[in-house]
Amino acid sequence: MSFSRLYSVVGGYFRRRRRSWLLSEFADCRTVVDMGGTLKSWDGIRFPSITLVNVIQNDGPLPSGLQFVQADACHSSLSTSFDLAYSNSAIEHLGNWERQREFAKEMLRLGRRVYCQTPNRWFPIEPHFLALFVHWLPQGCFSDFAHRYLTLQGLAQKPSAAKSKQIREAESIRLLTKRELRDLFPGCHIRVERFLGWPKSFAAWR
Repeated sequence: MSFSRLYSVVGGYFRRRRRSWLLSEFADCRTVVDMGGTLKSWDGIRFPSITLVNVIQNDGPLPSGLQFVQADACHSSLSTSFDLAYSNSAIEHLGNWERQREFAKEMLRLGRRVYCQTPNRWFPIEPHFLALFVHWLPQGCFSDFAHRYLTLQGLAQKPSAAKSKQIREAESIRLLTKRELRDLFPGCHIRVERFLGWPKSFAAWR
């Protein structure tokens, strides 16, 4: 089994466990706002009312009970409060600490309850590009060479230097530590997912 296939299997295992816990813990919630989410995130999961907030327009049909708002999740301008403000692997794509802080503040404003999941910066595998340790390089050292030749994504896609830069800029990844996530969501619990004993990801929740 290839490394990418193995990581996909492991990721699927954790997503199923996460989904089971989510449905149990937030069973009392009826209205949900998904900050930065997509329709695909809700395959097999249903709450009576789900509102997706994303800067990218959703062009496909929405199932009953789902609404879409095209907006910056850091400044959604939504006036409605929700039973649950939810986000899964979105906050690390905001590029910098200030945007992440605004995103967390918006989630805390909108949700009576909150769930925000993100990969652990100190887990050795970078989950977006599928590579070991590249996210531990000093800022600015994750070059097109590192992307093209030190990640499974780069090796598989073989992007040009220009395309590599475009991909990295689009991802805008800044992974968080447990301490940073706790600082962003004061008063929230931190749920830890582990792989072979190593914290793989964290979720702030209340």
